[in-house]
Amino acid sequence: MFFFVGLAAAQAPSAAPADQTAGGTALNGATLDYFPRDHLFRILGKEVLSPKGEDMGRIVDVLFDEKGEPHAAVIDFGGFLGVGSRKIAISWSALRFDLGEKKNAIALDLDREQLKAAPEYKSAESDKPIPVVAQPQPAPHEPAADPSR
Repeated sequence: MFFFVGLAAAQAPSAAPADQTAGGTALNGATLDYFPRDHLFRILGKEVLSPKGEDMGRIVDVLFDEKGEPHAAVIDFGGFLGVGSRKIAISWSALRFDLGEKKNAIALDLDREQLKAAPEYKSAESDKPIPVVAQPQPAPHEPAADPSR
């Protein structure tokens, strides 16, 4: 079972009041915390780049599992200005968010050819499983045959 979001997975709250201290403030029984803007960023609509730095599309949705953990990001791949594009679900583990200075993009561990071969994501409102593309697993390392035997 997946849960869908139409809002950014991480949105920076408005600026903290000048008298705000760390640890949060009581708010009618709830706690209100403030986070530095440089620790958070939005992902919906963000550009996704290939390992070579090519534009692969933009994130249009995030899929969560029943525990509330992100499982996949849906990107709008290919096409031009939305024409001829396809939505593809990408495994969360195939995404890289540590891009240093370029916080407006997300790196992907898959190349253009791998995404072209991927099945299109369709809304999970049907009972069919959702195909999620992940980076290939490395082949198991087998020891070389001993020529002396």
